[in-house]
Amino acid sequence: MKINDNDDITVSQQVYSLIRDDIINRRLGPGEKLTIKKLHEKYGASSSPIREALFRLQQDGLIEYRSNAGMKVAVFTKEDLSEIYMLLTEFDIIAMKASMTSSRKVGTLATLARSIQRSEENLDTEAWNYYSDEFHMIFYSEAGNSRLTDAARKIRAQSTVFSSSYEKEPANRLEIFHQHQSIFNALKADDLDLAEKLLRSHIAASYIKALDTL
Repeated sequence: MKINDNDDITVSQQVYSLIRDDIINRRLGPGEKLTIKKLHEKYGASSSPIREALFRLQQDGLIEYRSNAGMKVAVFTKEDLSEIYMLLTEFDIIAMKASMTSSRKVGTLATLARSIQRSEENLDTEAWNYYSDEFHMIFYSEAGNSRLTDAARKIRAQSTVFSSSYEKEPANRLEIFHQHQSIFNALKADDLDLAEKLLRSHIAASYIKALDTL
């Protein structure tokens, strides 16, 4: 896919999104070398926005740069995966607790309820991955802590490489949907301890699925 004329989205943003999508969906495989020439031919963009996009993707941890090898798609090991999901768990729990303070609880629950409904309605569509991820991102947006969101951004970007793969399976989608629903029900019942336990279990189950994709 190539960039298109869109006054609302910069060329750099489009290139970033296209490369990111190709990495997440394994159209650009782990360890694959990325050159300005190759990406220009693939996406039709000039070198400047491509470099900007590559810089952002490097910050996300989705590509790696080595002076003797250039840019390539990141390769994740089991040890990497363990670190990613450990941090993902703790960041999500901090965000969830921050989003459930007395002044934020009502807004968080209302937004989660809408997200779960959209997720259920899209179980069999390509949009489901977005709504699945949205469930977690609501905690960050409702927590209102930009530093927490920035700290989690890189980890969440890396975990998406794996979740986008195992979430293609209908059985996994249904399981994840029910896990989200259980977390929401615990929060709605004002049982934050149970919600934390369920969230830890949910991400641990996702970690096992991610290992199978390596």
